[in-house]
Amino acid sequence: MMKSQIGVLLAMLLMPLQLFADGYELKGKITDKNKEPLVGATVVIEGTTEGTIAGLDGTFKIKELEPGQYTFTISFIGCKQEKHTIKIFNDEEINIVLDEDDMLMGEVMVTASQIKSTISSARATEKMSPKVVNVVSGKAIELSPDLNVSEVVQRISGVSLEYSGSGTGTYAIVRGMDKRYNYTTVNGVKIPSPDNKNRFVPLDMFPSDMLDRIEVSKALIPSMEGDAVGGAMDLIMKNAPDQEMWQVNASVGMATLFMERDFEYFNYSAVNPQSPYEIHGKDYSASMDDFSTENLVKQYKRNPIDINAGLTWGNRFLDHRFGIVLSGNIQHLHRGSNTSFYNQQLNRDASNSISLTHYSDRLYSSEQLRGGAHGKLDFAINGKNKLSLYTAFIYQRDDEIREETKFRMWDGNYDPITTTGNASLETRIRPTVQSIYNTTLQGKHELNDVFSFDWSAVYSIATGARPDQSIFTRNTAFRDGDMTQVRVEDYGGNYRIWEDNSDRDLSAYLNLNIKPWEHTDLKVGVLYRDKKRENRFYRYNFRPQNDEIKEGEDWIYTEVDWRVTSPKGSVANELNYDAYEKIAAGYFQFDSKIGENLKLFGGIRVEHTRQGYELLFPKYEQEPTLEQNYIDLLPSLHAKYELNKKSNLRASYFHSIVRPGFFEIVPYTFRYEDYDEIGNPDLERTRADNIDLRYELFPSPQDNVFVGAFYKRLYDPIEYALVPIESRQNAIFLQPGNYGTATNMGIELDVTKYIKNWGIKANYTYTNSSITTSKVLLKREDENDSESDIVPYQIDQTRPLQGQADHIGNITLLYKNQQLALDMQLANVYTGERISEISAYYEKDLWELPTWKMDFSAEKHFNMGVTLFLKLRNILDTSRQIVIKEPLKETETDYILQGKAGDDKLIRYDKYGQNFLIGLRYKF
Repeated sequence: MMKSQIGVLLAMLLMPLQLFADGYELKGKITDKNKEPLVGATVVIEGTTEGTIAGLDGTFKIKELEPGQYTFTISFIGCKQEKHTIKIFNDEEINIVLDEDDMLMGEVMVTASQIKSTISSARATEKMSPKVVNVVSGKAIELSPDLNVSEVVQRISGVSLEYSGSGTGTYAIVRGMDKRYNYTTVNGVKIPSPDNKNRFVPLDMFPSDMLDRIEVSKALIPSMEGDAVGGAMDLIMKNAPDQEMWQVNASVGMATLFMERDFEYFNYSAVNPQSPYEIHGKDYSASMDDFSTENLVKQYKRNPIDINAGLTWGNRFLDHRFGIVLSGNIQHLHRGSNTSFYNQQLNRDASNSISLTHYSDRLYSSEQLRGGAHGKLDFAINGKNKLSLYTAFIYQRDDEIREETKFRMWDGNYDPITTTGNASLETRIRPTVQSIYNTTLQGKHELNDVFSFDWSAVYSIATGARPDQSIFTRNTAFRDGDMTQVRVEDYGGNYRIWEDNSDRDLSAYLNLNIKPWEHTDLKVGVLYRDKKRENRFYRYNFRPQNDEIKEGEDWIYTEVDWRVTSPKGSVANELNYDAYEKIAAGYFQFDSKIGENLKLFGGIRVEHTRQGYELLFPKYEQEPTLEQNYIDLLPSLHAKYELNKKSNLRASYFHSIVRPGFFEIVPYTFRYEDYDEIGNPDLERTRADNIDLRYELFPSPQDNVFVGAFYKRLYDPIEYALVPIESRQNAIFLQPGNYGTATNMGIELDVTKYIKNWGIKANYTYTNSSITTSKVLLKREDENDSESDIVPYQIDQTRPLQGQADHIGNITLLYKNQQLALDMQLANVYTGERISEISAYYEKDLWELPTWKMDFSAEKHFNMGVTLFLKLRNILDTSRQIVIKEPLKETETDYILQGKAGDDKLIRYDKYGQNFLIGLRYKF
């Protein structure tokens, strides 16, 4: 059923244009006085109902005209109607410029200053910006198949995504620079992260229909915060319109994955948000009475319904001096994956080969509740003084169940063909709750023709929690696909964990603008931010008191008679800490026009950082506190040369930094595969020099051609590697560290073109990066003695940066028919091969294979502002595959999903299925 529907929609999108027609043809283009195409302007033959509508580029075409004289009426809302009389004896072409209607002149002018969500406005921002920037308009977001910000930004040149286990794109990788090298702002103000380890913000938290546009700056200017190498993503939220506006949308959908299997869920309302330690204090001994079990009982359903709904209202009052906009969105989605996963370990011999030790069949079910609300008030006290108050709350809850059947391959009993072998059954129930709250008070004041200033006072807090996440482990055996005896794991396989963290920011910005003479603008400003982070971690271990064995049947958590083996909780670890970061910054910025065509923009920024932490439960050999202080000078220079009115040539340089995460500088320790992982209090910030070149062509207000190149040199980039720790008797630990110098360079191509009813948006980015880090290689202690001990050696390996794909491409085909009131687009994203995880061993990194994803959206507009829309995602059912580049052995070819001898070893295979939404939107 779904495949047939998709086929019909694709056939409509790709239907052939009429190639031949009788009679003569009149064609032309309709624009306003600023040469902006008037999409949807009507051209009607006077005295008839025959005519046409201008397409995406403002062009129109009327065919099969008999020779003679015709009068055409051209109309567009907000413009004066015009009539043109033309004699048709051959094919004719005319260009028509419509004037604004005097009756609407004031309204049109005010509205133009407010509307930033149009495609033309996005192109204008890119053209006029002093820096290299890519803009996605609100209109483009609305028409796209995307539901959240992370899905939207993957359409931008040079941007790829990092995915969660359930297939949701979470973090952006910009120009091959991992998520740590980018930051996110809302309306130009940096926001804290709810992530429990890092400072980057999960972009899937933000529903896309709350946005006016997205601006991705790939070069930093002095007035921007200087801690990004890849880019800075600014989420511009909806603003107050010029006149009352309502927009309502609601849609329902489904994920095809759960047409094939059950969706598993649990009762979140039964989750205890706090551990016994947090409720009763450190001297309390917990018993089973302190732990709910209702939240650990799995429930099942087929074909769960997805829901997406949004509401926006805005208006202006007091003679347009006071504006207000309120917007909200809620999404209830069901996502998941069917995953095959292989555990691996390095053989302890001189072959340095990997053995596959376990095979896991994993079923993910993720119930996602995502929502947000924001409001903005702006008030013009007079023509020179304006105030605004912005408030936003973003919320996301992800209730995930992971069912895992894990076969032991090392004991010689595993047969993948008959599904026979010894296995463990593990159920992981993990609720994750994240939120971001921001309120920003801003003022803009014009003192005179030379001086003006603006200021911002910001309070933000981000919180994250994983309350009562549980691991429930059983042991069993399979014979010919049937489960035999099942016993609850007795040692170490059953526990429950509470984690929570908060990140609070108090920020103040002040900027003074000076215009000393014509064609020159100066700007100086200061920033102060006080960040406070708290992190808590509590674990309780459990053992079954009964030793029963079930035959051919699995256990339910509530059937087990449990005993708490750590009644006071395992709280004395380094993940309980308080941290802080205080940043004071100042900058000087100039913007000067030299001659008729050259603009120079740049200056210098100074940032002072004071960062530290306090361990709540330090171990005897640990320092309980740490503080780092450093100052950075961040110069930048940007040049834009206007070749003509439609093209620019840009060159830019900026110096930037990336601070380590709090989690990384805390001396935590926990088990990671074959080695313990440990934090690094001596970890230093990364510094980078960045160079950009870009040629820009804007053939029309909606079209663009960008050709660019970039080069980045990173000093002390942060990577993970195996190192000996002297204080731990030179034991080998996996630890974040600073590793010399890395380089990253590439080229970008970006094209947008509209022709009549058709459009194409395409971009391609080639990236090449290089870094050298220390890895482990096993060798004989005496290479001439085959009986000598096998010992680990540190050896340097040069590789690409984690997450960097050589090739990234997007191509979107658009179709817009004004007469049918129909919009459609087919969006394709290609992401090349990239390193998914860094291995501690020489040439054993995990590589994610290339992917091609296809999405589709369509809108049918009706009278009275009603629109019917459809969004289809992952049409090709693209899977994610991760491999180790080591030849597969003949004995391993029968393993599930593995290839033939000599192929790369498959480590992970994720199948997500398709999902779709169909809904209505109402605007008035």
